[in-house]
Amino acid sequence: MRYVWEPDEAVALLRDWIRTDTCNPPGNEHRLSPALRAFMGKWGIPARIRDLGGNRSNVEARLPGIGGGRKLMFCGHLDTVAPWKETAGKYPPHGAAVEGGRIYGRGASDMKSGLAAMLLAMASLKRDGIRLGGELSFLATAGEEADSCGARAYTEEAGDLELDALVIGEPTGGNIAAGHKGALWLRIAAIGRSAHASMPEIGRNAVEAMMEATAFLRRLEPEWRVNDPLLGGSSMAFTRIGGGVQTNVIPDRCELEVDIRVVPPLNAQSLFAQLSAKLEKWSRGMDGIRFVMKPLLVRNPVRTPTDDPIFRHALDIQGGEAAEIGAVPYYTDASVMQKNGRPPVLIYGPGEPGQAHQPDEWVGIEAYLQAIGFYRELAIRYLGVSV
Repeated sequence: MRYVWEPDEAVALLRDWIRTDTCNPPGNEHRLSPALRAFMGKWGIPARIRDLGGNRSNVEARLPGIGGGRKLMFCGHLDTVAPWKETAGKYPPHGAAVEGGRIYGRGASDMKSGLAAMLLAMASLKRDGIRLGGELSFLATAGEEADSCGARAYTEEAGDLELDALVIGEPTGGNIAAGHKGALWLRIAAIGRSAHASMPEIGRNAVEAMMEATAFLRRLEPEWRVNDPLLGGSSMAFTRIGGGVQTNVIPDRCELEVDIRVVPPLNAQSLFAQLSAKLEKWSRGMDGIRFVMKPLLVRNPVRTPTDDPIFRHALDIQGGEAAEIGAVPYYTDASVMQKNGRPPVLIYGPGEPGQAHQPDEWVGIEAYLQAIGFYRELAIRYLGVSV
């Protein structure tokens, strides 16, 4: 695939974005949003910044179609996770160093390279005077690494998304993905009564109660564990636990955090309601112990049938029958933006999934440049060209 943007300019743009600190927390995506709007304005693409408060913002843009054809959106997030400590890596997190055909920096893979490639693909269409048969829109969101505040704000304002397809530029190593697992993060508190450890019968031991609760939750797992041929299996992991004051005090509180990954037909909200009800019913027999379960994060799974037209065009670009469709292990903003399986979601990005959140995070320059061409060609094939 030929380059559709001059390589030095494309690399310079991405390096500027990596040098702009949008680590979440706190986010500060508005440090970068004006640069996106200014770049689009340079090429005659009207762009809107949606202020979310607290130096947080989204960026939206559209290339109208000719003749009311399909609607396609390119979407990615502006924020990154926290920078690595200087002692953890060779390169500075926001130095955007170039070495060995790679760009190093926080967000290089996850996912400023995908975001920049989508923006450059869109700008190249405008630059070259290509009139698409349908509408191409672009959305850069705030907060995906935490609460998806940007995607939520967009969907709340837009309502049901009238899109025929949504392309998410998360890192896939240049592969095509049709979905991802959902996530349900829980915090469970066991509340008892403290006492002197020499008289444990006077208190109600929250740590011991939580030990029983973990065993109960594990016994429940076969009731909801399912496997999806594309996404893999659902899972549950106990990831954090803490409780107690000191060795000679019966603990009156213990907290557990749980990471559950869900695949169709599981729904994160309904699974939370189910587990909460069963834990409450089971704990009624534990005299003096009370459990409180709260969701920390709720993300539904995303799965698009691979016979959707967006995948046929993507496969053709990637080499036809030799290309494959897979899934990604992480969740994306699509879990907020997709409702009842609509719009269809395709995930593709130049970054390597294993580089996400790592010290010395990098993206290959060649993969980044090729992604610009992929996104451009996908828009042309999916939306058609008006002559």
